[in-house]
This record gives sequence, structure tokens and C-alpha cells, in this order.
Amino acid sequence: MSATEPTAAPRRRLPLETLGVALAAWIWGAILLRIWDMPKRLPFDTRSDATLISSMVKTMGERGWYLNQPRLGAPFGQQFYDFPHGGESFQLFAMKVLVTITGDWGLAINLYFFLGFGVLASVTFLVLRHLRFGPVVAGIAALIFTFMPYHFTHGEMHLWRSTYYSAPLAALLLVWATAWRERFLTDPARTGKGSVRGNLRWARIAGAVAIAVLIAGTETMTTGFTMVLLGSGALVAAIRWREPARLVVAVGLIGVMGITFGVLSYPTLNYYRVHGTNEQAARRLVTESELYGLKLSRLITPQGGHRLEALSDIGERAQDQSSVRSEGGQALGILGTAGFLGALWGAFAGRWRRERPDIRPGWDRSALREDATTFTLLALLFGTIGGLAILVSMAGFSQIRVWNRIMLLIAFFAMVIVLLWTEQLTAWVRSRSKRPQAVLGVLAVAVLAFGLWDSIPPQRKAYSEIEAQHAGDRAFVGQIEELMPDGAKILQLPIIDFPEAQPVGKMEDYDHLRAYLADDGTLRWSYGSIKGRPDAAWQVALRDRVGPIGALPAILGLGFEGIWIDTYGYVGKEDEVDQIIEAVGVEPLVSADGRFIFLDLRDYERRADLSDEELRQAAIDILGVTPPEEPS
Repeated sequence: MSATEPTAAPRRRLPLETLGVALAAWIWGAILLRIWDMPKRLPFDTRSDATLISSMVKTMGERGWYLNQPRLGAPFGQQFYDFPHGGESFQLFAMKVLVTITGDWGLAINLYFFLGFGVLASVTFLVLRHLRFGPVVAGIAALIFTFMPYHFTHGEMHLWRSTYYSAPLAALLLVWATAWRERFLTDPARTGKGSVRGNLRWARIAGAVAIAVLIAGTETMTTGFTMVLLGSGALVAAIRWREPARLVVAVGLIGVMGITFGVLSYPTLNYYRVHGTNEQAARRLVTESELYGLKLSRLITPQGGHRLEALSDIGERAQDQSSVRSEGGQALGILGTAGFLGALWGAFAGRWRRERPDIRPGWDRSALREDATTFTLLALLFGTIGGLAILVSMAGFSQIRVWNRIMLLIAFFAMVIVLLWTEQLTAWVRSRSKRPQAVLGVLAVAVLAFGLWDSIPPQRKAYSEIEAQHAGDRAFVGQIEELMPDGAKILQLPIIDFPEAQPVGKMEDYDHLRAYLADDGTLRWSYGSIKGRPDAAWQVALRDRVGPIGALPAILGLGFEGIWIDTYGYVGKEDEVDQIIEAVGVEPLVSADGRFIFLDLRDYERRADLSDEELRQAAIDILGVTPPEEPS
């Protein structure tokens, strides 16, 4: 095997190689998660966004899809269109398949996360094999890439982000677009076959289009990053090689991704057409790209929580008292940092090619090294805090705000640099050692062990604590279900905006969804109305203007038969809880841990002695909302 023309992977062996890498990823993932101790039907991640993901998946199981849930946002029901996930449609469909097969939302989430280890490792391995790296080094790199700190930092809390198989596919698409003559043409300059049209490699073009569609329907952030890097990379290359045709290739792929994303986002776009846009829910400020930007200090220092305490301390100190912490999971690890610095070094000291792209060998390693350097630099320019991402946001794409996650593409290209070094090291060992296979085998095992160690374990509570929390929730909600009739509407206090609200008291965002996740499907909960819509406006009026005691007749008029109080939301205001209990005048039901309180409003309604019409009018007069007509 020469340095300039690596051989392709044998097709007969490739499926077996890929399966081996996937199995290795699943085995290591099982060990890290200790799945033999794991509560299989409860998500191991209990952080705030994991609760939101859980509610989406439970709604899939109940309703078929996640966009409508009449049992949330009572009395009007939850419409999820204003919190769009069109860019994650393929992941959501895969989750739908799992929840249909298992019949259990918690098990489906755990399976999805666990299966993701093998899927990510397989896709990364196949991309590296396509780039002509050997099976051993490609397998090692794929496993290290799979278990980066990013994976467990995001975990099930950001389930659609921690399943990042779209990143290696995006890197492959970038390489193909840069080397468009070699990848999409049979090179008319050398073969003499005539026009560009006559030399198009339609199978490869179809593959590129399929990859573009897959990325655009898998993960929104990666889609945005890929489109930006395609455009900026083509512009740089077009200027360098005086070849405007590169822009046509990039624009074509960007167009495919944009159209795919638009089609998959049709439910939200159509909802906007009918109901107008929502300026409050999931709206991002232009400057949020700086708040969640890429930090060089986070890239090259260890992640807090590293297995070696000394390295963990370095990572923590690097961010201590930082006014802009950005987001965790950006650490490249020691090997990744070496490759990243190697890519930067290539920009300043590397020998850049001077030959036109249509006369160089099709798998020139210097070209791949240049691609890694180019896209690393462009990713830094756009992703870093105060970088060019602000221009993208100002152009109307402020939804793509978490630019630190572009580190996945930086990590992939850093890995490519390390693998190119590995090829050189392998050649050197073969030329110097009498037993090169033994030496290389020892090195391979050592590098794999080091790369897997140089990360962080899963971020989670003790499994016993997770089981105890859910058991407590289920027991308390079960008491309410026994007490209340089917379909009873429960008002949840304190009133908290949905989605994305600042934590109230000791609550975490989305904590109100714990009641929904613990129920058996017979109750309706007030939490979950999308902020910025009329269906949620009455809750804002109740919280900010009237208060729950003054609104009790209106609450009855909206059909609520009970009140759920999370006392963690009343830290320092415990007297308000006492006043609500006193006003309702019933003996409260209290959870075993004392956190949750439930008040049955039916006795209060009898004592109020108001007709249904008077109660409905109270809702209109006090909260400015017309109660929905209940089906007869």
C-alpha cells in the first residue's frame, strides 16, 4: 500500500468488520452504563431536558406522534408545533418504531440511547474506511469518537444531539464536495471522455444527495453547520483554484439540505400559516450564538468529571468564574487535541498543494490533510465566541445558536489528522521492526485503552435514587387517580412557562411533567401550554395579575377539579402554599417526601354554590379566557 493510493476496503469483509466495531461499542457502552443494574424502563438521565424528551416519547406512545397531547396544557391541550423538531424527523421516526415495539416510553428511550453507540461507531467506521484508512485504526478511531465526553455530557438530556452519527456523514460530504472532480466525475481532463455531463458519476452523486437528505432530517444543528461549511469551503476553494464551478456543487448540496429541512418542517410551517408565528416560544436572540459559542479553552482542556481527578480539576479551573461558560462536552481529549493542533499547524507550516485538483491522484493524502485543516479553521471562525456565526444569525438563522456543537466536525477532522500520522508511524514500524505485527498490535490496544479512558463516565444519579424518585411520583399520582374521576383536569402550581423557562425555587425546568410521566393516562394536566399562544395566556394572567386564590372561581369555570402544588417552587414563600390550602378548605393530600401537595376542588365547588354558567363567566371576567366547550 503506497502513501498516495490507499486501497479500498474489501466489500466482502466490510459488513463483518462493521459488525465487530458495533459489537465492541455496545459492549463498552453496556459496561459504562452497568445495564445489568439499570432500571430498564426508566431513563437513566433525570436532568431537565430529559424530562421533556420523556414526555415527547410518552405522547408518541399514546397519540402516535408528539405534536398533539390533549392531556397536557389543559383545558385546551398541548400543540407542540411552536417548538419545532423537523430537523430531527428521522430520529423521531426511529423512536416511534421503538416505542411501538416496546410499548414503553422509558424502555424505548434507553434502547435508543444504547443502540446509538453501535450505530454511531458503525457509521464513523464506514466513513473512515471509505477514506481508505485500515480496519484496525478506523475501528479504534470510531470507538474513541463514539465515547467522547460530548456523548455522555449530553446523554439522554439531549437525546437528539448525543446520537451524532450525522457528524461523520457531514464530514464525508464536505470532503466529497471539496474533491468534486475526483468524487463526482471520471475526470474528463485525463480520460478525454468529453463534457462534464458525459463524465458524471451518477451513483456517487445519488449517494451524496442521499447523505445530504439524511443529515437534513437527522439533526438541525449539524444541518446548519454543514450548510455553512459547504458554502464557505466552496468559496475559499473557488477563489484559490479560480474555479467557480465549485460553488455550483456546494449550492446544489445546500439546496438539497434546505429543501429536505423545509419539507420535514411542513407541520410547523403550516401551523404558522394558519395561526401566525410565535414570538416567545423557542425564539432565539441573535447574540445567543455568543452565549453558546465554541470555546478554545474547552476544546483543549479536559472535561470536568474526567476519570483522572487531576485532569478533571484542570478542566474545572479553566472555566471557574467564567462569565460565558458556553456548554459542556466540548473537550476533544488528549488524542483529539493533538490532532486539532496538528490541523492548525498544517495551516501555518504545512506544504499546501499547488497542483490543480484535476491532475492529482484521487486519494492523495495531502489533499485529505488540507481538507481537515481547512474545515477545522472554518469551523473555528464560525463557531468560536464572537465569530462569524453572528452573521449567520443576523441573516435570519438565529435558531442555530449552539455553535459549540460544531466541535463534532472539528473532532472528526482532528481524528483524521491523527490517523494520517498513524499511517506514517505504521510504515516506520514496518521498516524498522522484525516483528511489526506484534508491535503494532500492542500499540493498537494501548491507544484504544487510552482513548476510551480519556473521557468521562455517564452523567447520572444512582440508579436506586432514580427508581425511588419515580416510585414516589407513581405512588402519589396513583392516589390522585384513585380519588379523581377519569379525565379530571388538574391545575399545576406554580405557573411556569413552557417550553424553556428559568428554574423557579428549587425546581428544575420541566419538573411539572413528572406528574404526567407517572400517570396511567386518565388525568389531564395544565402544564404544557405553549407560551406566546392564547391557550397559555390565562395562566400568565393567573400568575402575574390575579393569583390562584383570587382566580379560584375562574379555575373551576375552566373545568379544573384539583390543584397540584410543587412546594419546591415556593421556596421562601411557604406561606403562599398555606394560604391556598386554607382558601380551598380541604385536607391536602401530601406525597411521601412532602414535596407535592394535591387539593381536591370538588368540595370547594359545592360550597361556592355557583352555576356552570356563572363559573364560565368568572373565567372570562377574571382571566380573560373563554372555557372550551366540553363534548356532551
